[in-house]
Amino acid sequence: MKHIRSKLFAGFLCMAVLTVGMLWLIQAVIMKDSYLNERIQTIQSALSTTMDNSADYEVLETRLNISLLMTDSTGNVLYSSQGLPMRGMIMQRLPDLMKQNANSRVQYLQTGMRGTRYAVVGNTIAAGGRLFAVFSLVDVEEAARILLDQLWIITAVLLVISLVLAGILARMFARPISNVTRAAREMAEGKLDIALRVHTKDEIGQLTVALNELGAELQKTESLRRELIANVSHELRAPLSVIKGFAETVRDVTWPNEEKRTMQLTLISEEASRLSKTVNDILDYSRLQAGVEQVTIIDFKVRPILTEIINRYSIEAGKRSLSILLECPDIVLRFDQIRFIQVLDNLLNNALNHASSGSSIQVAVEQLGNRGRVSVKNAGETIPEEELGNIWDRHYRSERARYGRPLGTGLGLSIVKSIFVNHAISYGVSSKEGETVFWFETLPR
Repeated sequence: MKHIRSKLFAGFLCMAVLTVGMLWLIQAVIMKDSYLNERIQTIQSALSTTMDNSADYEVLETRLNISLLMTDSTGNVLYSSQGLPMRGMIMQRLPDLMKQNANSRVQYLQTGMRGTRYAVVGNTIAAGGRLFAVFSLVDVEEAARILLDQLWIITAVLLVISLVLAGILARMFARPISNVTRAAREMAEGKLDIALRVHTKDEIGQLTVALNELGAELQKTESLRRELIANVSHELRAPLSVIKGFAETVRDVTWPNEEKRTMQLTLISEEASRLSKTVNDILDYSRLQAGVEQVTIIDFKVRPILTEIINRYSIEAGKRSLSILLECPDIVLRFDQIRFIQVLDNLLNNALNHASSGSSIQVAVEQLGNRGRVSVKNAGETIPEEELGNIWDRHYRSERARYGRPLGTGLGLSIVKSIFVNHAISYGVSSKEGETVFWFETLPR
């Protein structure tokens, strides 16, 4: 059985057969003599409570459909029902019956080879006498035969119903599993836009939901991969073209001219640095997304680090008629120090690219209980509310940068978000009335 539908069908059918088998076992073995035993117990109970009164005997005979025979301790008959069945055989075996029924044992008598069977139940009465009840087993055996015939019919009906239900249930349970399997194969072949319908909330339904979520995430990953490749190709192509062009110019044209040669070699060096920065950002982003980057949390004084970072960007800020202001008390923050510097680098790059000329970029740190809150604010074009949630995942600078040659590689905010996620901290961005603020909180101390 290679298909789960066949296995489910066989399993349901085996369950039905086992159920029918248990029914036969209970009815034909365990419950075989239950009706007879119940009738004997009823008669014995009635005999033990019957008084020595002929009127009581007649009532008992009518109510239980039995015949009675009463003897004294020596075997003399004191009472006998009219029409006592098998009277001759009973009288002949009376001494034995009196001995054997002393403890209310049941004796069976039969007329002929395959004639009617009778049961004799005795009970001791006053003065050592005996009271015997004689009743036919025809009704008991007929009831057992009818039950057996009904059991055959019930078995046949149950088997037919079981076959139908096993087929329906096997198909019902196997269909969503088959759909999930088929969808998984299609996803393996590259078809990711798959959305299976969820009909139940059980494990199969949860599996379907999980597969739909996997498909959606794979689509996002594939879209990100294509976007990343496209942007990276653009980012690498530009500096490589500049490096190649100026290198050929230096080699073929301007080598004797020291001034031009120095200028062009400087441009080659700058483009090589930019290319190295792009490659490093791509590697950082890949490692952070893959979750292989280890986070080293330490406590450090934040003001000296921020001062050093701002000093590095002051020259570029001056070229763009911008100033960088720092508001930071002398406090200690808890964070991965290397990643903290990387976050501030990317946020300042972003602010320099989008700040209005002549404005100030404000870097602020404040204490919030046992945490720190760091913010970078710049004046510039307001970001629409509907786009704020996307700027972490897109190459946002290519659309709104104010300068023709922005700093960074376009992966900065994606890297920053990955660092925040790895640290499991709160972060966000707001943009109102021409001011944009990026903020994040540090780990509690």
